[in-house]
Amino acid sequence: MLVGEDMKKIFPVLLAVVVGGICALFLFKRVESVNSLVLDGNATAVQIGVFTKEENAKSMAIKYGGIVKKDEDLFRVYYSVLSKEKNINYITKLLKEKGINYYLKRITLKESELEKLNKYESLMEKTSDEMKSEVNSQMLKVYEENYE
Repeated sequence: MLVGEDMKKIFPVLLAVVVGGICALFLFKRVESVNSLVLDGNATAVQIGVFTKEENAKSMAIKYGGIVKKDEDLFRVYYSVLSKEKNINYITKLLKEKGINYYLKRITLKESELEKLNKYESLMEKTSDEMKSEVNSQMLKVYEENYE
């Protein structure tokens, strides 16, 4: 049985565990609710940078093989534009392996643009890993040419 000095030593540890558990429970519920949000748009842009200066965005796009799109006062660098989960997972895994941070930005494409994208994505799903990057580059070119 614990009494006196032993209780004084154990009480702060127990209190820390309880408070930590409550904080973790709150944070995990919050993360779960953010992940379950329904996102607008019919495609996902894999964004690897956002800049206020166009030359900085262009430099990153050249370095990593992306494109630059102006969005109001910002210049966004997209590494890929995809609509199929399997391809999004492949590209994000590739970026993680390369140590490149990214943000998945939901965008809305016109139906004609989405159809072109889906043709490339079907090809991307069927091709080898070595060729997926080339297919991705071609999809970016199509997106860049048709982007408003």
